Amino acid sequence: MSTIVHERQTEKVKGQSRFRIPMGRRIWDPVLHFLLWLVVRVEVEGLENIPATGPLILILNHVHWLDPVVLVAHVPRYAVPLSKAEALEWPVVGQLMKWYKVIPIRRGELDMAAMRWANRLLAAGQALIIAPEGTRSPTGSLQRGKEGVVFFARRYDPAIVPVAVTGTTSFDENFKRHRLTPVHIKIGPPFKFRWPTSGRVDRETMRRMTDEAMYRIAELLPPDMRGIYADLSQATDEYIIPMDPA
Repeated sequence: MSTIVHERQTEKVKGQSRFRIPMGRRIWDPVLHFLLWLVVRVEVEGLENIPATGPLILILNHVHWLDPVVLVAHVPRYAVPLSKAEALEWPVVGQLMKWYKVIPIRRGELDMAAMRWANRLLAAGQALIIAPEGTRSPTGSLQRGKEGVVFFARRYDPAIVPVAVTGTTSFDENFKRHRLTPVHIKIGPPFKFRWPTSGRVDRETMRRMTDEAMYRIAELLPPDMRGIYADLSQATDEYIIPMDPA
């Protein structure tokens, strides 16, 4: 059975004070906010659950391409979304994503380039945005999460914050009718993974860690969007350590 070794960062994370937000983000951030203001009205609940400093991964459900966009625009920290690599080849939008800075990831494989980029970001005490499902849900309900979030969390042991985004499924129809789309972002309490004392994480353990994290997202969603994680009584917390966001 395949395993990964958890490399716990015991020393102070280097480079945090030297980190500079890329110029592309500084330029395009107000543009993104303006474009969103034209088409959506976003309500955010639970911003106090986002730790102010330190490495962070925000995990969210994914039913529409707009989900990570509205989240990155409303997180009160510099946060970089992971995006499927092919999206950067889209006309116009792909170029905007390059300027805004996203981490392209090749789905269906262990993308080491994306891993290195993510590690540099977390080492600098910054934030990632990950949709653990790996792709948009065709039903609007949670699909089984992929173990990639465990890989991305393993080295710098970041805080992990679950997020539920609802309302975006109405965007396409509302856009055609020139209507604003109400979107709700619900941010849950932060936690960290409890890593096995042996330091080795086998595939079965990764699966359980991922499912425990996914149940944290499910708790924030309405029942009809919980999908495979609908039965919250099945949620466990063997690998979850609750955190104080302060």
